[in-house]
Amino acid sequence: TIDKSNGCQAEGLSVTLVWVEEGSSPGCMNCVLNDLDLSVSFRGQIYLPNGRKSPDRTNIVERVVINGVEGGETATISVTAHNLVWQSQKYALVATGCFGGVANTLQGESVFDSDNSQKRRQIIIISVCVIIGVLLLGCVTFSCIRRRKMRSRAGNNIDFNDDEVDERA
Repeated sequence: TIDKSNGCQAEGLSVTLVWVEEGSSPGCMNCVLNDLDLSVSFRGQIYLPNGRKSPDRTNIVERVVINGVEGGETATISVTAHNLVWQSQKYALVATGCFGGVANTLQGESVFDSDNSQKRRQIIIISVCVIIGVLLLGCVTFSCIRRRKMRSRAGNNIDFNDDEVDERA
């Protein structure tokens, strides 16, 4: 059911069906092995995907777009199997429009205008570099301290023979 009560301004309903097909024989012209069909019933009319008047038998991505939907109207989305080579077929179904949630804040904007993933990526890269730098600095410092201790121990272990005295002294 279309619900525009929370401020959604989308004027259309879009339904997309997609699935992954196993490979077929080379040179095959109509080779959808597990053919699924999308249809949307709205206002007493059946809408078929990709602007067709009959079911789509050649694509594994099917989409129905209906413009001018109003609040309170109901659409029925159906996925049926036309021809299944395997017992089952997994698929993804996405419907966009007004379904009662929070109002779409991207209405009229490009999704890239509000995309902050570049900034987050930079923060993550800087954080990782700082952590790696601190770890490297710690390793170098530890190595230097260890070397110094080993040299001082080696210097303290020099054995002087008491019988030998430098006569020049």
